[in-house]
Amino acid sequence: MRHVVALALLVCGTPVAAERLQFDHRLYPPLERVLDSGDKDMVDFDASNPARLVDLIAVKGQSARNWSEALEIVSIARPRKVAGARAWMAILQDQARARCPATFTIIAEDDRSVTFERRSPDCPAERASLGLYRLVAGKRSWFQLAVLVKGELDEGARRQWLALLASAHLD
Repeated sequence: MRHVVALALLVCGTPVAAERLQFDHRLYPPLERVLDSGDKDMVDFDASNPARLVDLIAVKGQSARNWSEALEIVSIARPRKVAGARAWMAILQDQARARCPATFTIIAEDDRSVTFERRSPDCPAERASLGLYRLVAGKRSWFQLAVLVKGELDEGARRQWLALLASAHLD
């Protein structure tokens, strides 16, 4: 069941004839447990804007509407006026800073992706005070993996999430 749910999330979140984002969800055991459970209340798929498909998986909490830790997967068609993952990150940073003070730390970067952390403590305009992000820019599709946490992550969970983000690649 776990593989069916994970595959459905990735296929549904990918436009036809576009690249597919793959990552190893087993690297974060709480995410694996949620996917194994098949609990549909823990997953929300939003295709209301066909140009921006969003899957949210509540990892800790009661549901995809009431969570304390979640993984969000966003798929968009490649923007014509944005140079790459680093430029996309700059746009996201500007948007976050427009909502409230935030600090950003780049964790890893290559020619097609960037992984960074956003901290926005005491910011009611943000859904989570902590975000770990991996932006992956393909030729036709771009993906954002976001680990959203209301509060703090312990070091072990942080390492596991970062390993999961690092496993993300395009097929």
